[in-house]
Amino acid sequence: MKTDLTAEYVRRFTVPIYDVGPDNRMTLGAVLRHVQETSEQHVDLLHIGYEELLKKTGLVFFLVCNRAKIHRLPFHREKIEVRTHPRGRGGVRFYRDFKFYDEGGTLIIDAMQVTVLADAATHRVRRPQAFVDLGIFHDEPVDSQEKMVRAATPADLPKVGERPVYRSDLDSNGHVNNCVYADIVTDFLPQCEESRVCGLQIDYLGETPPGDCLRLFARHQGAETLMRGENLHGLSFEARILHE
Repeated sequence: MKTDLTAEYVRRFTVPIYDVGPDNRMTLGAVLRHVQETSEQHVDLLHIGYEELLKKTGLVFFLVCNRAKIHRLPFHREKIEVRTHPRGRGGVRFYRDFKFYDEGGTLIIDAMQVTVLADAATHRVRRPQAFVDLGIFHDEPVDSQEKMVRAATPADLPKVGERPVYRSDLDSNGHVNNCVYADIVTDFLPQCEESRVCGLQIDYLGETPPGDCLRLFARHQGAETLMRGENLHGLSFEARILHE
């Protein structure tokens, strides 16, 4: 019986040493790198990977939000299975989830990725019909409970530092890779050593090019940290980090 590759893609890996931090657990940036790699492998199988879609249509998908509910972060050498499913569409936004399971089949990370279809040359967002017409995924509405609400930050967040943009931060588009923002968030979290991160949402609002410098603003209050990054052109990202 033929497998429907559009319905689900499964990727398995063992957590490498370069994905863990000083506590021997996977870093937040590494979590998003595995989300990104799993997505890339799936769309490559469907012949709609970045280069192939660009060549065929002149269109690309831009990531606008990552969200992760973290039950626990895996350790070095743990065997992990990631299952990804297209979840549907809300307006111009396409939703896809990523569920990380440990070797015993327990769900340890539940992530959601939100993208929009855009013209590669102008970066203007295109109507979803341009992708729906390719006939690869069913055009279904995303469950209302899954829709993202922007992690809007208040204007009075105190400044916590600055972060220059380095060449090693860049992706193939020449801007800061979305996973790097999770590393930046980690580096500039206000001191709250006694708490564990159990959730992360990053909204990507403006591309940050090489030579720029992000100005970081953040506040930790109760079980939540809000953070904002601004570049020379304005707002770059906003993030909400949940603690327990």
